Amino acid sequence: MFQTPEAAKMMSLLPLILLGIALPATQAIQYRKCELSQILREHGIDKDIPLPELICTMFHISGFDTQTEVNNNSNKEHGIFQISNNGWCAEKQEDVAKSVCGILCSKLLDDDITDDIVCAKKILQLPERLDYWKAHKTFCRENLDQWNC
Repeated sequence: MFQTPEAAKMMSLLPLILLGIALPATQAIQYRKCELSQILREHGIDKDIPLPELICTMFHISGFDTQTEVNNNSNKEHGIFQISNNGWCAEKQEDVAKSVCGILCSKLLDDDITDDIVCAKKILQLPERLDYWKAHKTFCRENLDQWNC
């Protein structure tokens, strides 16, 4: 079978094209609890917050998955910390400056959780601290041995 040079080039690019279709542009990371504990320690979160309680809470709100999104009535919660678009992050670029964390909500869904941690630290400064997340009250106040690393 005879192929033109153009057809041969297209055939050689076919595997790359198929790979591009098969892999999404951004992939979620699903952390393991000890891996996540270490990252949070490196960012100093363990200085003020009992880390097993936070790890337990994060498991129950997002399953440690960076791309978790939950619709909660008229609000949407984003990322591994389930940060709400109700004042914490902005859905539109023009609203970023008005949000407490100064970030687009979509940035809370990528693999880099550094900005998520910065925003979560602001939430943890609230008087309710970990109780900002309802899962903490329900699941993460006692029997925390399984959440230690």
